[in-house]
Amino acid sequence: MAVVATAGKRDVNARTAQLVDLLTELGPDVPEIARRLGQFKESVRYRYKEKIINRGLAVQGIVDHEKLGLRRIGFILDFASEYRQYAQSILAAMNELCYLVGFSRTLPKGEYVVFFSVPVDVANEIVTFFMSLKEKGMFDKVEPMEFDWFTLAPMRSDCYDFDTGRWEYDWSSPPAKANVAASQQPSTPSKFDYVDLLILKELQMDANKSLKEIADKLNLNYKKLAWHYSAHVKAKHLVRGFSVAWMGSKYDYKIEKALHRQHRYVALQLLVRNVTPFEMISLRQDANKVPFLWAEMMGKNYYAEFFFPLDFVVEGMQWLSGLMAPVRDRADLFTIDYTGSLQFSIPYTLFDQSQRKWKLEPTELMQRFDNLIVQIKSGAS
Repeated sequence: MAVVATAGKRDVNARTAQLVDLLTELGPDVPEIARRLGQFKESVRYRYKEKIINRGLAVQGIVDHEKLGLRRIGFILDFASEYRQYAQSILAAMNELCYLVGFSRTLPKGEYVVFFSVPVDVANEIVTFFMSLKEKGMFDKVEPMEFDWFTLAPMRSDCYDFDTGRWEYDWSSPPAKANVAASQQPSTPSKFDYVDLLILKELQMDANKSLKEIADKLNLNYKKLAWHYSAHVKAKHLVRGFSVAWMGSKYDYKIEKALHRQHRYVALQLLVRNVTPFEMISLRQDANKVPFLWAEMMGKNYYAEFFFPLDFVVEGMQWLSGLMAPVRDRADLFTIDYTGSLQFSIPYTLFDQSQRKWKLEPTELMQRFDNLIVQIKSGAS
C-alpha cells in the first residue's frame, strides 16, 4: 500500500509540474492548459487552485520592459547616517518619481541594491541625479551599474514537491547543459499606449485576475480593455511569459503590504562587473543549471538573484564559490534582508498620455525630491 501511495503522490506531483510549466508560457488560461494536457478543465482548475494559489504561489506576468523602451540600471547605495532611518521611505517614493522598480537591503552592511527601469534616453540623467544627491550628503556611496535587459528564470517544477514545498536537487550531478539560449537578446521597442500599461501593471501584480476583474478595477469598458489585451498586449508580446513566485513572496494589494515567508529561503544577489561576452555566456549557462535562480540582468555587467532553501545553503554557497572563481576580482555577493526589500510594477504613472512618451524633467525631479525629503523628515519627527 505504501508503494502504491508513493507512486500516486509522484504522479500527482508530476501533473502539477506539467501544469506549472504551461503556466509560465500561457498564464492561468485553464481551458488552453487542459487542452494541451488532454485533461478535464475541472481537474486542471482544481489542481491550479489547490496546489498553486491556495499555497501562496503567486502567478505574475513578466512584462517585457525593453519593448516599452525601458532599460535597466542599478545602484549600490549606502545612505549617510542621518538618512538611514528614512531609507525605505525615500526609495519607495522613487517609484513614482524616477522609475525605481525594486530595492533590496543587504546584510550585514545595510547597503541597498536598487534597480530602475528607465527610458533609454534618460539613463544618464538618473545617474547624474544620484550623484547630485551624494554631493548633497544623502549617500556615502553611489555605485552605478549598467544593464541592457532583465529576465526571470522559469520555475524548475520537476525539482519541487508541491505538497511539502520542498526541493530535491542532486548537487553532485547537475544538468550537462542549461536550458538557456546564449544568443538571446533584448527585445526591440514596440508601440503601446496608456491602457496597455494599465493592463500590464495589473498582470504583473496578479495574473490570476480575469479581464473582467481587471476592467472593473480600472473602471474601464470591458470590450475596450479586451481589445487592447488581444491587439496589443498579446499580439505584440508585451508580456514575455509568467512567473510562479515559488519563494512565497507577494504583495497584498488589499492591505498594501509586502508579504514574505519567514525563514524558508536565503536570498543572495551576485554582481559581476565588466563582463566579456564569453564570461556572460559562461555565467548564464552555469547559473541556469540550478533550480534556485530567480532573475538575471545582462549587459556591461551581470547580475543574478538566487533563493536557496535553508537545507541547501551550504551546498549553494560552495557552488557559488566555484561559479565566481574565474571572475572573483570583479564579483560581489550580497546577502539580502528580504523583509527590507520591495518590488514595484512598471512605472506607468510616468507615461505622458497626451504625447505618448515617457517623461522625466531633471530640474523638476530634484525640486520634488527636495520637497519630499522635507516632508519625510517632518513626518518622522
